[in-house]
Amino acid sequence: MFYDNDKVNLLIGLLKAYGISDVVLCPGSRNAMIVNNILSDGGFKCYPVTDERSAAFFALGVSYEKGPVAIVVTSGSAVLDVAPAVVEAYYQHRPLVVISADRPQEDIGQNVGQTMRQAGALDNYVRRSVTLTDALGDNMTYHRRLICEALSAATYGEGGPVHINVPLPNATECPQVSNIDIPAGRKVEIIRPTAIPEAVIEELLGKLLDSSRKPLIVIGQTPQPLSTDNMTTLRHAVPVVSEPLSSCSFEPFDGFISTMPDEYLPDFVLYMGGSLVCRSINGRLSSVESLELWRVNADGDFSCPFRHIDKVLACDANELVDKLADKLRQRETPKPSKYKTWWEMAFKEEKRRIMEGVDEYSLTAESTVAYFENQLSDMDYPFHLHYANSTAIRLACRHGEDRYVYCNRGVNGIDGCVSTAVGHAAATDFMVFCVTGDLSFFYDQNALWNQNLGDNLRIIILNDHHGGIFDHVRGLENCDSRYVAGCHNTDARGITTQNDVGYLSAKTIDEMHLGIVRLMTEKTSRPMVLEVFV
Repeated sequence: MFYDNDKVNLLIGLLKAYGISDVVLCPGSRNAMIVNNILSDGGFKCYPVTDERSAAFFALGVSYEKGPVAIVVTSGSAVLDVAPAVVEAYYQHRPLVVISADRPQEDIGQNVGQTMRQAGALDNYVRRSVTLTDALGDNMTYHRRLICEALSAATYGEGGPVHINVPLPNATECPQVSNIDIPAGRKVEIIRPTAIPEAVIEELLGKLLDSSRKPLIVIGQTPQPLSTDNMTTLRHAVPVVSEPLSSCSFEPFDGFISTMPDEYLPDFVLYMGGSLVCRSINGRLSSVESLELWRVNADGDFSCPFRHIDKVLACDANELVDKLADKLRQRETPKPSKYKTWWEMAFKEEKRRIMEGVDEYSLTAESTVAYFENQLSDMDYPFHLHYANSTAIRLACRHGEDRYVYCNRGVNGIDGCVSTAVGHAAATDFMVFCVTGDLSFFYDQNALWNQNLGDNLRIIILNDHHGGIFDHVRGLENCDSRYVAGCHNTDARGITTQNDVGYLSAKTIDEMHLGIVRLMTEKTSRPMVLEVFV
């Protein structure tokens, strides 16, 4: 059965026209009309998730595998509960389409239950916000334009979240029919030039290969890994700073950036991608007064943590890396300069320091991640790798083994890291591993309160009973850790039991080794969690 509502059916038709076939559905009464008709249409992959905050991060995880994803929520505070994930999607440039059911205009501000000013509620962190207001009556032509504006904005350039707010009557006031023709959506076609001018490529190569200059390529988080072969080609010619959030071939660098000699700081930077986990590089590059910086961003925006910008290339990072690598292969590799040789030696020394700094006989977060990453190299099945924010992702940047890492680095929050991995696991047949700290896990424990859990999810919790990252913050040594570091005595056994998730724990090095091997190799019909008490 379908509800006979023109706005709802127009929206569904346009979702299909824009290729959005995956929808996360949250329960509610005001959005029941949208939920029912999406389910009745039969053309969507639907995921039921009850907690809206977790559901939105879950949708973010699905988007890693499926591209644009819609999430449907009911009226009232539900739309605010998706805000943390929307902000994350905004800074990660992920195409998340938030569809919120709303009350009729005449109910807004009249003390009617589950009613608030929803129109524009997410304006600061969406690319486009539209409301299919009842004031337009049955003007479907204008409603189509609004929906197309939003869906086009979600998928333009690097992508991003949008909000479509749909005021609706109570479902009991709308007739139901057994069959209905969902209108075939007619999307608005946008033609955009995509070719990078040859002259720009040649100018860029000149700056990168000029023997009198000190060039550096800096790559922040990218929506997908850059080509390993192309990245290797770039590294032969120019120092490249990257992390596992962008590249499957990367060199750890955090340890030497803050203390490196000024003479080896670059005077030209090609910066692409989003944020970096390493903080010290921001201040170091900002301090170079004469720095020339080119920004690569498919949307053409000026965002840059180094406070310099001279030129913006509005193109996809992968496309530019492909073109640069092709051109470099056609040229003779220049003799390494003193500047480039210093960077090569700094990368090698950093890797040596990291390897020597791991105590293999002490159960720490670092020894756990190092062992986990080493064992992953022996796995012969495909997998995706998620790290939560704070200590976990920093350890991935130190011990990663040439593989791409997913992480919510848009705003670097700890909320939703596990939910995002759960969503990714629901959208793929690959194994999905998630390494998280204890606070990140417990804050997001509703990620396991989810009907979409499968046997391809494995979670490692690094539990030191507080926020370990705060141990390194100067000036907080004498502050009560309950208020700063979130000290607790919680473990995950009860949470996993109530959600029918397999549970392993480790309190010794041997137990950690055995637990990781079991996590990677044991055949189960449900997800598994390994909690390591470090």
